[in-house]
Amino acid sequence: MAIKTTVELEQALKARGIPFTKVTPLNASTNFVWRIQAPDSSSTIIKHAEPYSKDSPDIPISTDRLDFEKKALEKLLKIIPQDDILRLPALRFYDADDKILQISDAGLRTLDEVYRNRMLNIPLFGRRIGKWLARLHASTRREETRNAFLNESAKEAYRKVYDTVPGIFSEWGHDASVVESINAKYGAFGQSESACVCHGDFSPENIVAQSAVAYGFSNHKLTVVDWEMVHDGCGSSDVAQFAADAWLLDRFKGGRELFGNFLRGYGEGVREGGGEVDDLFKKRAAAHFAAYLTFASTKAESVMKEETAQAIKLGFKILEKVLANDMEFVGTTFPGL
Repeated sequence: MAIKTTVELEQALKARGIPFTKVTPLNASTNFVWRIQAPDSSSTIIKHAEPYSKDSPDIPISTDRLDFEKKALEKLLKIIPQDDILRLPALRFYDADDKILQISDAGLRTLDEVYRNRMLNIPLFGRRIGKWLARLHASTRREETRNAFLNESAKEAYRKVYDTVPGIFSEWGHDASVVESINAKYGAFGQSESACVCHGDFSPENIVAQSAVAYGFSNHKLTVVDWEMVHDGCGSSDVAQFAADAWLLDRFKGGRELFGNFLRGYGEGVREGGGEVDDLFKKRAAAHFAAYLTFASTKAESVMKEETAQAIKLGFKILEKVLANDMEFVGTTFPGL
């Protein structure tokens, strides 16, 4: 059932007996998403998946992405240790046939949108997010759990992002063969052994910040959303993607120290659980960071040409250092891991 307009969604809600008084379409690139207001004035979020990207209909994407998101919200909520700041959305309803997912409304603004708000303790958020991610990875190492998230569609979509990196390096005057060398030495981007469950698109854009006054607290709650790219892996790509986005925010939007505190929090979380961030994980995370930073810096609207050049130059340098096995440089560049 195609649901691409507000009228079509309203018809679908009525057919399923889901009450509403107002339906508001939201900006989203992959799925069709709306905020639904109920008769009691509470709100929820509805997501619908078509077999393609909403913003790029010529790009096919499996609709099983919502099956995996629904599974994540069901299973991981029971596995990840409870946290007083971070949480997952609550699952309200799922129609597997028509790919309609209803979840709790986490709020209006994401972490990257509230990043400049001086009332918020961004360094604390960074540290807590890092620890939470480490706990996600540590608590999902059982084979039964990992096997529930063999999401090949997500891994393929992730790899396609990195397919653009050699072209970007060439365009900006760098040797694109460094990517082939990294792939040959450490495995293709997006590929690693199955060690835990990964969020798959872990970034400040997918963490919603909501005032916790309604919950009886004076601080904020953070909700980790958009679990459709969840998959099994080693966890380094989650660390790298968030770190790269945090680096861009710190570098170009106010220096709130999200990057360093996130990395320190992740390292602390791993060690608190009795683990260790080994050199192979660090090198994989560094390589992912470099590739994602290169890609993301060309997409960020707030980053100017000169700043893009700086980010790409850093990405290239990191890949060279990883190839040279320069762990001193990696350790200095990614403190706290």
